[in-house]
Amino acid sequence: MTFAPTTVDLSRMPAPNAIEPLDPVRLKTDFLTRFVAFWDEERGRDASLPAFEVAGLEANPASIFAKAWAYLRLMDRARVNDAVRAVLAPLASGADLDNIVARQGIQRLIVVPANIALNTPAVLETDAALLRRYLLSFDRPSAGSAGRYLYEVFRVFPLAGDAKVNGRIVHGRPGDTDVVIVGPGGRDATTEEMAAVRAAVLDPSVQPEAVGVSVLRATRLEYVVSLVIEVPPGPDAALLVAETASRVRAATDERTLIGGEIPPGLLPGAAYGPNVIKVRDLVPVVVLPNPYTVPVCTSITVTAEVRA
Repeated sequence: MTFAPTTVDLSRMPAPNAIEPLDPVRLKTDFLTRFVAFWDEERGRDASLPAFEVAGLEANPASIFAKAWAYLRLMDRARVNDAVRAVLAPLASGADLDNIVARQGIQRLIVVPANIALNTPAVLETDAALLRRYLLSFDRPSAGSAGRYLYEVFRVFPLAGDAKVNGRIVHGRPGDTDVVIVGPGGRDATTEEMAAVRAAVLDPSVQPEAVGVSVLRATRLEYVVSLVIEVPPGPDAALLVAETASRVRAATDERTLIGGEIPPGLLPGAAYGPNVIKVRDLVPVVVLPNPYTVPVCTSITVTAEVRA
């Protein structure tokens, strides 16, 4: 059985039409065009006014005034753009997002309480985690739905790296639901975290009658990455190694999900970048999707060879 986890990448959503692109050059040009038109109109009434023939000069008074005017108008438009973003959940942040999610009776969670003795502030739920809970909250009325289970998981375990709900279509057992969880970065969920999730999903308002629900730790599938990059003479090889490792780490982090798949060539492909001519994969990694498994990269080794 194959497994293809999907998520909606909100960063790929097109910008709303209500958010106007900011173009100070166009504002200044429009001002000067209108100024010259009004000036010529006024000259038609007062022949003593000179012709305005210095619009193309940056030092003329009208151009300087246009810069100041364009700046102020730009700030006005930016403020309107910010106001639009503040009321759209995928674009809102901070207190704006707090107010949006309040519509669903949701508050930002305190992940780590403040410590007065150590003078450390509280660590709050991130915007991304809060938005995820908000979107899942629309399934709260549907007891036993995947969305409701996931909402409860992230409510009591805000640090969760991922969670999946596997039902009959996945495991083939009628009447059984498996809630699979993993900690941040692919670590195992602790005993306390498992207990909190179990209590949340087994609540009578969440678990329908005659449905068995099990909370399981995702099985860690650990792997290592070992690459050799060929680089041209000249660029700092150590810098290229660091940049390559960063790109590969980003690729592995994106697949540190329950059911994550790593197809052949994904990781050496991610290694390519400026001044990386060729990549050799010393330990090819292929991970097939499994709805109970999370692939976890434990180390990345990149070695550079400089071509003669």
